[in-house]
Amino acid sequence: MTGPVPTPALDRLRPEFIEHASIDAIRAQYERAQAQAELWSDRARDLFLLLCQREDQTATEETSR
Repeated sequence: MTGPVPTPALDRLRPEFIEHASIDAIRAQYERAQAQAELWSDRARDLFLLLCQREDQTATEETSR
């Protein structure tokens, strides 16, 4: 029996996982990936806010000289 034909979007998944993973395993991996994406999104937002704060701080210091 031939498994599903990988699409370019699935190229990043292990072929064995694509071929043999159960619905529960796929769901668990999906939920884990979603949670990680949310964490990275939060981190990116926090870093962006810190960057803006530092740029404002630097600009204020330069204008007060």
